[in-house]
Amino acid sequence: PDESLVVIRFADPAKFGIDFAYLLNMLHDSFMSRRNTIVVPGGKMGMAMEIILTPIIHDMIEKR
Repeated sequence: PDESLVVIRFADPAKFGIDFAYLLNMLHDSFMSRRNTIVVPGGKMGMAMEIILTPIIHDMIEKR
């Protein structure tokens, strides 16, 4: 089991359309600690970053 946890807090989840249900489904053993915060196992940090940031970066490129 992972011995570290990564806390990811979204200041404004609606701004980027964050789908917490999707994230919880994709990131095994993750959980919500607050309404705008998800906690993921340390070993899943890279995957979490990819899942969260890819659509945000695509939107930024399209709006450029």
